[in-house]
Amino acid sequence: MSPTLKRILIGAAIVVAAGLAVVAFIGSPGEEGVEAGGPPGGPGGGTLTVDAHIVEPVRLVDGTLTTGSLLANESVQLRPEVSGRLVELAMEEGTSVSAGTVLARINDRELQARLRELEARRRVMEQREFRQARLLEEGGVSAEELEETRAELEAMEAEAEILRTQIEQHTIRAPFDGRLGLRQVSPGSYVSPETVIATLSETDPIRLQFTVPARYADRVGEGSSVRFQVEGFDEEFEAVIHVIDPALEEGTRTLRLRARTANPDGRLRVGSFAAVEVIFEELEEAITVPSIAVRPDLEGPQIWLYRGGEAERVGVETGIRTAASVQILSGIAAGDTVITTGFGQLREGREVEIGDVTEGRAPDEPSGDLLDEVIAEEGR
Repeated sequence: MSPTLKRILIGAAIVVAAGLAVVAFIGSPGEEGVEAGGPPGGPGGGTLTVDAHIVEPVRLVDGTLTTGSLLANESVQLRPEVSGRLVELAMEEGTSVSAGTVLARINDRELQARLRELEARRRVMEQREFRQARLLEEGGVSAEELEETRAELEAMEAEAEILRTQIEQHTIRAPFDGRLGLRQVSPGSYVSPETVIATLSETDPIRLQFTVPARYADRVGEGSSVRFQVEGFDEEFEAVIHVIDPALEEGTRTLRLRARTANPDGRLRVGSFAAVEVIFEELEEAITVPSIAVRPDLEGPQIWLYRGGEAERVGVETGIRTAASVQILSGIAAGDTVITTGFGQLREGREVEIGDVTEGRAPDEPSGDLLDEVIAEEGR
């Protein structure tokens, strides 16, 4: 046999062997991707096991979670207007005081003495003015002399008013009703306008300050309600937004808001961290499904249902979206069984059987504990 013919026969044998291998691979029974009785995933492709969610009406809150801090409704650092030595400190730390209550006095003995001297001189001047007025009628003094006396008397009254104002500046009073904080000085201390004597805070009502992303700016308004929770309390509190910053914070592009709530017993403390839920809309009985169950399609959102042992695809109209679920406005109803897995193998009419089942609220929907939700949100 010639070398050329030998090479031709060897090449043909290789081609035949390769073809047989391909046929054997494609036709091998038991390989994934082909099930007996029909094409993969078709109605005759065998029973497919899927997980499902049974639809039930649930309470749905459309809102956003954020964090905030509690602020006093009014707060001020009590500082003297003038320098001097404290001769009286009439304040009890942590107690409530009324507006106008005297809290401290600075030594004003010199001013008091000057005022007494001035008042004595003014009384003498008033007597002179009285006598000159009578003498003017009898021609004993001129009108110019009486006018000079009256002018001097007015000047003395003005000086007395200045002294009384300076004396008042030596007295520190509560500017509004509130609760005193810890005092920073003791009686006898020398103080100046830079010295903080104590703080005074009004905490009923108490304010909640928080921010929301700019995309929610048109969904919040004065009078809207928010829920919040603080560490140390299992209960949730409600506040009403009373002011919205007209400008966004440049660094974070967020909108700052303040809400107010009653705090008659002082349980809520200024400076506390708060987990806040800003509520846009609340629905008591909403039809929702897990987010993963809603499949995008050129014709609109689609959902696979389990009906009579088979898979059925339906178009739906969606509404509010939360962290784990989507509101369905039309297309399904309470009691329907929504398929949540196996989407790549589902076909219209394919036989399916249910594995794991959930119902009501979506499995990954937040629990409702605001602090836990905010911590989880920050962790993500």
